[in-house]
Amino acid sequence: MRYGRTIGLLLIISFGLLLHLGLQPVQAIGVASVVVTNVYWGANPMSPDSAHPGDTGLQLSILVTNVGDDVARSVNATLILGLPLVYSYWSNGVQYSATSVSQSAGDIQAGQAYTLKYTLSIDAAAKEGTYKYGLELTYKSARELQAIDTTVQVDVPIWKGELHIQGVQTNPTKIYPDSKAVVVAATIVNSGQGAAKDLQLQLDLTNPFTASSSGSDEIYVGNLPAGQTTMANFIVDVAQNATFGQYSIILGHLTNGTLIPIGQLPLYVDEKVKYDILSVTPSVVGAGDSGDVIRVDVRNAGSIKADSVRVELRVGNYFTGTLTDFLGTMQANETKSVFFTVDIDSKAQPGQYSIDLRFDWTQDNNSLDDTYTVTLTVQPPAAPVTLIALVVIVVVGGGGFMYMRRRKAKAAAQRPASKAK
Repeated sequence: MRYGRTIGLLLIISFGLLLHLGLQPVQAIGVASVVVTNVYWGANPMSPDSAHPGDTGLQLSILVTNVGDDVARSVNATLILGLPLVYSYWSNGVQYSATSVSQSAGDIQAGQAYTLKYTLSIDAAAKEGTYKYGLELTYKSARELQAIDTTVQVDVPIWKGELHIQGVQTNPTKIYPDSKAVVVAATIVNSGQGAAKDLQLQLDLTNPFTASSSGSDEIYVGNLPAGQTTMANFIVDVAQNATFGQYSIILGHLTNGTLIPIGQLPLYVDEKVKYDILSVTPSVVGAGDSGDVIRVDVRNAGSIKADSVRVELRVGNYFTGTLTDFLGTMQANETKSVFFTVDIDSKAQPGQYSIDLRFDWTQDNNSLDDTYTVTLTVQPPAAPVTLIALVVIVVVGGGGFMYMRRRKAKAAAQRPASKAK
């Protein structure tokens, strides 16, 4: 009986030991596992660059991460290339191209990552899209001491920026013939999936528009990321002989010296009042004249009215006096006269003088001006009236004196004859 109890107790103890051993974890052998976790252009994954057809010397970054529980030893990554990606290098002054490029990442601890960097170029004929390339990864798992060789796919994006004109406005809001230094502000949006790099915008100006100064028809924007907008300001002049109406100006970006159109900027040139110079009276004045009243008849030759019209005679050094007159409001086709009181210096040389007649007025709450040319002829100074009168007196007096002298001489000659009788 006692022997049976002993056997039973031993069985219970043995079963407990077996149960305890069965619950203990088995020590597993670790395995390294390297995978691709990110692919981007540039050095900053938070702000990646955009790759465009024709770009050279770009950095393609591939982030590989060891997601295993063992160290990955001697990691090497070979990127298998094909168009449009190109890898080239120089040797002894000769440029070569390769179909693959390798880079060593060394040892990567479990849970750690490493960024592979490849300097590549993109074929100029490449189309937009995402291209797939093979990345061969070779490494050793430290505990198992086994070589691992695997190929994974990486997606490489190649996108262009897609530019559109979102809006345009001018300052001043209304522009007219002969308007100067007009600011044309165009809003440009990049609606593509890639950034527009080294963006240089230019207006293709044609008559009646010209650049106000050298370079005022172009602007360098730089990089415009996808989905963002920029304001481009250009400064232009409008020709004096421009006819009013709607115009379109091509806006483009310069690429290798060629202007690639983006779109057209609509610009409207408003009508500007024109004046006809009907007559200038008198048109001939004399050097040394004082207080000559010059009348100029003008007509509003436009189809709209002009308010607060002021006319100024802009003369040279030999002319002074009251040189400004006001006409007030001039309706379309209305004729009015302006008067100027002018003194002409006696030193003014005889001949024709071209004199500016400047108009300034208000039209649709905009201050405008225009300049026309009139001609005045200056004659030599006339002889003074007192001198003429003195000459007349001298001539008349001299004639009378000679006449009286002759009469006296004749009378004296007749007296002796009378006495002789």
